[in-house]
Order: sequence, then C-alpha cells, then structure tokens
Amino acid sequence: MNTENIKRFQCEHCPYKAKFKSRLKMHIIAKHTNPEDIKWFECEHCSHRTRRKDKLKRHIISTHPEDIKWFNCEHCPYKAKFKRDLGKHRIFKHANPEDRKWFECEHCSHRTKRNSELKRHIILNHTNPEDIKWFNCEHCSYKAKFKDELKMHIMAKHANPEDIKWFECEHCSHRTKRNSILKRHIISNHTDPEDIKWFHCEHCSYKAKFKSELKKHIISKHLKGS
Repeated sequence: MNTENIKRFQCEHCPYKAKFKSRLKMHIIAKHTNPEDIKWFECEHCSHRTRRKDKLKRHIISTHPEDIKWFNCEHCPYKAKFKRDLGKHRIFKHANPEDRKWFECEHCSHRTKRNSELKRHIILNHTNPEDIKWFNCEHCSYKAKFKDELKMHIMAKHANPEDIKWFECEHCSHRTKRNSILKRHIISNHTDPEDIKWFHCEHCSYKAKFKSELKKHIISKHLKGS
C-alpha cells in the first residue's frame, strides 16, 4: 500500500491535510472557525451542546434514555438505539449469506463485512513499515499504526491525572479512563448471570457476555472456509 497515492484534502488556511473530507471539516471548525459562527446542536433536555449531531444523539442516549427514538426491526423484536446498528443486525440475523457484501483482501483469503476492518487488516498484515502512515506522539518517540492507539498512549503516558475523566465503579475501587471498559468490568465482576444480556450464536448453542466475543466466535467457528 503506497500512502503517496492516497488523495489528501488540503486545508485552505494552514498546511493541514486530511485523508477524509469529514476530517477536514472538523479541523476547520475546530481551528479556523469563529465560535460565534459555529452551528451548535443543543440538547432540549439540559444545557449540553456539541458541534456534531451524532454526538448530541449519543449524549441523549446516555443521559436521557427515556427520550430515545428506537429503531425497530421489522423481522423480530430487536430494537436499536442507532440506525446503523439496526442495519448490522439485519445483515447478521436476517440477510441471506449470499446477499451480503463482503470486503475481500486482495493479498489473502481474509474477508470482512466492514471496509474499515479490511483496511486495518491490510495495514497490520500486508503493508511494509516504510509505507505505513505512522501517527507520531508529540511528547515522545512513540508512534502508532492507528490514531486510536496514539490517543490511548497519550492518555496513559502524558495526560495530567487531574485532567483525566475517570469512570469509577460504584461496587469497588476499580476505575478506568474508558466508559466501555467500566461497563465490561461491571458485567464481568458485579452482574448476576441471570441479569446479563447474553449474545447468542445463531449457528450453535454458544453464548457470550459481549458482542465482540460472539463476533470472534462466529468468525473462528462458522465463517472459516465460507
């Protein structure tokens, strides 16, 4: 993969370049837009506001769950908080396997239902180190293949502890920098089995506490050679 061939979107105000047009828009809003000219998305239930509509929706879901508009599956009782989650559910549960759009690796037999996962696979398995666009830490010599890994590194190694937003467990002294990890901790350590929302495999009797574990199971047990 030759990163020189990737189309970049150039900021007209500074040397910044982005791989995606949406990222360039976010950069311009954050760095070059007068706060008075920003279009804010405001929560109708509290004083929270954000520049992005999707973040406002996430805020409402986490803070005002009683006001959520659910997306209902027309084939079963499943309902989702996000339209894209309903779309994934339809593909996994109700789509004919032959009708699914697979993203296939041109270097090996790997395939996936998500383009982002295919890109990650290619970078990890088929890209020479000199062709990788590394994300460099501005505080030390660390570099990462993925932006989310760099963010985690900065938070772990360079963030002032007083500036970190900690997610604390109400059952024990455990705390973490990520809400998703706290939820996982509570399910694993403080939730009765009968209160857990299990994720059941549609191909066998396997069930998992976490969707990611079910996904790994399906890939390893039911998609090999398919």
